[in-house]
Order: sequence, then C-alpha cells, then structure tokens
Amino acid sequence: MGIKLRDHVPPLALTLLLSAGLLLPLLFALELQGSMTAALLLCLALSTGLELLSFSRRGAIIGAIALSAGLLLWLAGSGAMVRDVALAFSLHLSGVAGALPLVGGAAARALAVIVTLLSFASTRRSAGCLGGVLLAIGALLILWLGDRPDLTPFVLPACVAALALYLLERHGDASPARILPWSAALVLLAWLLTPASGLVNPALKEKADEFRQSVMDRLFFTEPRDVFSLSSEGYYPQGMSQLGGPANPTDHRVMQVSTPKTVYLRGVTMNAYDGRSWRNTLGGRRYLWDASGMASSRGILFDQSLPPQNLESALMAPTDVSIRMLGSSASTLFVPQRVRTLRAGGDLVPYFSLASELFITRNLAAGDTWAVSAPLPLAGDAGVSILVEAAAAAEDPHFEDVKEVYTALPSHLEEPVWQLAADVTASASTPYEKAFALQTWLSRNYRYTLDAAVQPADLDFVTHFLFDTREGYCTYFASAMTVLCRMIGLPARYVEGYMAVPNERGEAIVTGLDAHAWTEVYLKGFGWLTFDATPRRAGGNASESASAGSDSASATPEPAQDPILEEATPTPAPPEASPTPAPGNPPADEPEGEEGDEDPEAAEVVPAGGFPWLLLLLILLALGGAARWLWTDPGRKESRLSTEEERFDLWWTQVMLRLQSVGVSRQRGETPMSFTRRLQSGEAALSMIHQRLARMGQPPLSLIPLGECASLLHYGRVQAQPSDTALARETALALKKALPLKARLRYAVNRFGGRKASP
Repeated sequence: MGIKLRDHVPPLALTLLLSAGLLLPLLFALELQGSMTAALLLCLALSTGLELLSFSRRGAIIGAIALSAGLLLWLAGSGAMVRDVALAFSLHLSGVAGALPLVGGAAARALAVIVTLLSFASTRRSAGCLGGVLLAIGALLILWLGDRPDLTPFVLPACVAALALYLLERHGDASPARILPWSAALVLLAWLLTPASGLVNPALKEKADEFRQSVMDRLFFTEPRDVFSLSSEGYYPQGMSQLGGPANPTDHRVMQVSTPKTVYLRGVTMNAYDGRSWRNTLGGRRYLWDASGMASSRGILFDQSLPPQNLESALMAPTDVSIRMLGSSASTLFVPQRVRTLRAGGDLVPYFSLASELFITRNLAAGDTWAVSAPLPLAGDAGVSILVEAAAAAEDPHFEDVKEVYTALPSHLEEPVWQLAADVTASASTPYEKAFALQTWLSRNYRYTLDAAVQPADLDFVTHFLFDTREGYCTYFASAMTVLCRMIGLPARYVEGYMAVPNERGEAIVTGLDAHAWTEVYLKGFGWLTFDATPRRAGGNASESASAGSDSASATPEPAQDPILEEATPTPAPPEASPTPAPGNPPADEPEGEEGDEDPEAAEVVPAGGFPWLLLLLILLALGGAARWLWTDPGRKESRLSTEEERFDLWWTQVMLRLQSVGVSRQRGETPMSFTRRLQSGEAALSMIHQRLARMGQPPLSLIPLGECASLLHYGRVQAQPSDTALARETALALKKALPLKARLRYAVNRFGGRKASP
C-alpha cells in the first residue's frame, strides 16, 4: 500500500499544480479572489479524492458513479443557485459590474470543480501531455486576449505541470519525482530571465495586436457602445428624455453615399413611446452578422424573404449602395432596411440587434467604408400598393409577433387622438391605404419649422403637436405618424438616421442637415416599408420631405398605380378643444428605474453562442481532443518509432485492440500462436469479420502467420523485419474495414483513452 501511495503522489502534485495555475488567474480576472482560499481547499480535496479512487480500476468506476450521482443530487437541490451563478457569469462577461460578487462563493466553487476535473483528466499517464499543455496555453491565451499580463505569474504552476507532462512523455522511464523539481526550476528561471518590459518586435507586435483585436471583436465583443441619435445633430435641445424644442442642425459633412436613387439610411429604430420620447428596448442583445447560426434570425429581421419570391418585381430588385464616412460618428452603421448583403471594409466587424440595427465594435471614423445591396421601396413609389396588396394574401408567420410589439401605446393617450386616427383613415380600406392616408394628411395639415416651441414636460408630445402647436420638424411628424398608425392597429416604429439624395452622378454628400426621422410600417406578407410624413420645407434641404418617391409636396401617388384618391384621405378639422390637459399618468411622474428605462446597452446579455469564455474553453477542449486523436493515430505513431521491433509491436497491439472491440481477447498464458489458431478454428467473431470482408469483395483473414511471427519475435531470438511489420499493418487495416459500427466506437474509445491491449 505504501508503494502504491508513493506512486500516486506525483500525479496528485501535477493535478494540483495544473489546477492552481488555471484557477488562480480565473479568480483574479473575475474578481473572485475573496473566495480563493475556499476554492483552493476544494480543489485539494477533490484532487485527493479522485487520486485515491484511481488506485484500482474498480475504485475508479465506483468513484465516477458516486461523483456523478452526487453531482446530479447537488444540481437537483441547488438548481436556483446554478441558474444564479450562470446568470452572474453572463452579466459579468457582458460588462455588468457587481453581478458576480453576489454569488462569489458559489461561482468560485463551481470553477474549482470544473478546473479540477479537467486537470485530473489531463494529468493521467495514458492521456499524454497534450491536454495539460493545451490547458496551460489556453490560460495564457485568455490572459493575452483579455490584456491582463499582470496575472501571468499565476499561470506558472500550470506551466510547470505542462512541462513535466511533456518530459514524462518524452522520457517514459524517468521518475516523476525527479522531473517535477527540474520542471519547476526551468519555468522559474525562464520567468526570472524574461525582461520586465519584454522583447518587442514592432512589426510582430502590430500583427499580434491586430489578431487579438479581431478575436475580441468576433468572439468577445460585450463592451458598451455609443449609439447614434439625432441629438448629435441638434434635434434634442431639451435632452434625450424629451422630444421637441427649437432644433439647430449644422451642415458639417458626415458621409459620402453612392446610390442611384434616394435612400433612407437607418441608424436606430425605436419601439417604446412614453409620451416624452422614444426608446429602444430590443437592442440589448447583439449577434455577429456573419454568424451562420444566425442566418434565419437575420433574414427575418431584415425582411430577406419578404415579399415571397413569386411576387417580387423590379421594384424589389436589390440596389448597390456604398458609404464612406467623412467624419466621426457613433458605432452605428447606416444602412437601408432590407439589407441583402453587407460588405464591411477595413477592420469593421458588423453586428446586428433584434431591433434590426447594424453596428460595429468601435465608433466610426473618417475613412471607414461599407457597402450594402438592398431593395429600396418607399411608400408612394409607383407599383408599391399593388405589390403590398398581393403580398397581404401570403403566409406571414411572424406578423402577430411583430404586431404585439409594435402596436403598444401608453395608457395616458386621450380619446381625441384615437378619434383623429380613425377619422383620417375612415375612407381607406387596406393597411397600406390607411398608412398612406395618415402620411398625406400630416404632411398637408401641419407646418414644418425648426424653430419649434419648447415642449411642456407635463404634456404628451404627440397630442400637443396634433392639437396645439401644429408645427414642428421630422421628429414631430415621425412620432405622430407612428403613434397614429398604432392606434388603428398597424405595427409601426420610429426611425432615426440620414436621408441621402444623389445628384445626377449618383453621389450624395450627406451633412448634418440631412439627419432625419421617419416611420416604418409593417405590412403583412410584405414586411417593413418606409413612410415619411414630414412636409418638404420651402427652399430647404431635400431631407425634410414628404416622400422621396414623389415630386409633389403632398406626395400623392399616381392614381393609375396607387388607387388612393384625394377623396379617400379626408381632412377633418381638428376637434375644437382647449389645450390638451396633462395626461392621467404624465410622463414626468413616472418613477425612475421602471422596466425599459435603463440603457439597453448597459444591461446587455450575450445570447446563445455568445458566452465567449465558455466558448473558448469548448474550442480548446475540441482542439485537445483532435490533437489527442491525431497523436494516437497508429500511422503517425509508427513514424515516430526508431526500431522495427517497436513498429511491429505497435501494429500487433492494434490487431489485438480491434479484436477486443468484437469481444475476442487472449486468455491468460495463451501464446500469440495458440491464440490465432484458436480464432482460425471457428471463432464466431472471426466468422462475422470474414462475412463482412466478403461483402466488400475482400479476401478472408489468415491470422495464423501473424501469430507465429509474434510468438517468434516475443519468445525467440529473432529480429523483426519490415515484412513482419507490413504483415501486422495489413492485418490491422483489414480488421478496421470489417469492424461493425459498435466495435468501431469501442475501439475509438479505447484508443482515445490510451487503453493497452490485454496480454
């Protein structure tokens, strides 16, 4: 027992070193160092228990069953805590501080268990050195990607363990007790001799930084970002929480747009109206644009399958639009709504949100470029109404979900506003006609001005505009259009961005004066369509126009194409009423901190597939598994052997393992010659193999010559020849072809686990 215990001390030391080198940097990086002592003690106890259970194969099996049962019982009794820990990790990695300390002890214990199990599996003699080496490299890689060089000393124990595992594999007859001190000395010496400032090659450092940034952008992008708003163009003089007031846009250059026709470049979409302003409550989650697993969601959000292909016409043919920034801006990419393809230039890594917004991992700078291909339909374009009406009969499984989100309104809106929406659309029969009637009525009956009056804080913004001031700029008209559409059951959302009107060469220099707000209405079977209710201002910039698809101030479509006659859009006089009283629940009195008031970026949670640290761990494990499989490949192992005897033994072992996978093994004391003769004399498993070979057109196996050869080499004074190795190799490969699926799986498990053939 003493000898066995002494033999298990070095593996236990390796497990503890590897565990400590992985666990300590994780605890410090996650700011869980307060639970470090408890986590290390748990790691020590679990490592010791696992090592004691590995004294015998039976003990290992019993221990694995007991450990699994205990884990299942713990999960059953601590399900809420497990969910809390998972949520805390997700929030922490998404940039929300203060989440992990609330469950710090449980999180540290969970990390200790996971790290210990991985370390124990990686330090088994049969596992080789690749697992431990990859775990140590993975820990260093995580610190490098996270730009935490200060935590590198904590990984040194893992480096010691990895070096020791490598030396033990290279020198199998060496004593682990002698290898460990040398490994520790070499790692410590290398650390002490490394200059504090490092040795930097500027060119290599630049490439490394570019690679790190690319990885961070594509796998670890969880940082808060700057979101575009018309406030950057002077359209929120009373603050972000209050629409209205005198606007002061400037003509500074923003971007250069190449487009054959007028294009509305969306920046942000807003779905929640509270009486004072619009908010986006759907933009918190972010998804990589190029992620293949998100293709379906991307197609739904950007109407890539609407209208159905059998209804698409030249009107829906994609148009190429390219953008080049002339100044700096927020991280938002300005694109049309129906993006079909996106080509981002330079180092831009595009993401999208559930609000169908596009953005990158940093703020935009002058010189940034991107290009999109997208249909550019607008309300009022010739043929749109016919296409929309035809698409309404098509199946649209997402319509009800969209309607539920984009028809919500605050409860304080009063009856006169609802009645106005009903009166304006009374003569219209289809959703498109109703939306177009609202657009036309607003652009005809309300005056455009930038010099708007200050908006009272205790009055609903849209109601005050419709019944009191009756003048304003794009945010007034877009807000009113969106609210009125929702009142008659049309899903609608408020959009801010820029409007690019090209010259005869197809180029547009977009300035701050082209900043704009408009409405998008979702039409069943067709998807989102742009409606712009802002009237064209006399002598002003084209961005503030009723519709880019029409030259008239009223933007009335041609009767031959869109059967919306002037009579269908009545112009009722606004109800004569005194200025609208404060709503029953005025926005000013809403308590802070209610659901939806927070910045969605501040409380962002990475979606499925976006738990980046866990993803990296899974990638490392997959790489380790692949490396282990390649390392144990007999063909590759043969090339590493130096003598013919070793090569013959390798393939003889493969023959034995493959026979064991079908339930055939050498009996104790049975020579290779007698074993193969017993098989050849009528063993059922060998008969099954011969039948499978015959179906494949292969000759039957003759194992007796190989058994005689193995007996002579093992028990006689005969040197192995290349022909002997070739015989063993051909037999092993023939067996591999003939194995049924279950046997192949057993063989793969045995080979991956480093199992030896029975004697």
